[in-house]
Order: sequence, then C-alpha cells, then structure tokens
Amino acid sequence: MCFMKLFVNIDGGSRGNPGNAAAAMVITDEESRVLVTKSKFLGSGQTNNYAEWSALEGAVAALVHLARRYGSLEAEVRADSELVVRQFNRNYKIKEPTLKVIADRVWRNLADNPNLKISLKHVPREENKLADAAVNRELDNYRG
Repeated sequence: MCFMKLFVNIDGGSRGNPGNAAAAMVITDEESRVLVTKSKFLGSGQTNNYAEWSALEGAVAALVHLARRYGSLEAEVRADSELVVRQFNRNYKIKEPTLKVIADRVWRNLADNPNLKISLKHVPREENKLADAAVNRELDNYRG
C-alpha cells in the first residue's frame, strides 16, 4: 500500500486565557511546500489548551477528508504545545472535561479511519512560525 506523506503544523492561542481564541493549521508536502493554510476563530472565553486541542481536531478532520479522497495517508503533525502532545500520546491524563470531549472525538475519528496514520510530535515555537502567524492573523481580524 502506498502512503501519501504530509506534514501538518498546528497551533492554538487565546488572548487573555481564557479570552478570544483561534486555531490554525499549515499542511506541507515532503518538499516543505505549503499546500493549505487554514485558521478559525473559536470564540471568546476559551483557554489556550482548548484552542490547541481544537487545532488538532481540525487538522485530523482535514486529514481524514484527504485520506478518504486520495487513499492511504500518513501525516506527521507538529505542535508547540507539549501538554497536548503528551495528552494525545496518552503520557498525561486529560483532567479538564471539555478537553476530554475533544480528545475523545479526535481518537474516535482516527480509529474510524484506518487509512490515515498520524504521529504527533512536539516542536519548538521557532519551528511553528507559520501556524502561529495564522492564529495571530485570525485573532487580529476579530472585531468582537
């Protein structure tokens, strides 16, 4: 079976924590060409961890869509949130109920789509600049 390989940088942010929050993802190919940049305003009164988990959920949803469209897909997802990486990889428990609900949806979505293989790895903030910039643009554009 031939796998398409993609890389996805994700980020979430909240100004105020809790405050106005946004999530973003940048999908690149094996030659580091940007294929997709997507960001979303998540609302006010949200935490940074909520935004980070929402970014992961959005990335998984996009990857599921691509895997269904193009067949088998392998993706390395990169995040600068050590907490989310460790929670996703089940090294840390998720105590906050809202985050647990998002995590369960992410894990269920992955389990329901065996043609998608992902790994989630922590990267330093300096290696996540495009996703961070997309989050900040989204937050800057909010005029609530």
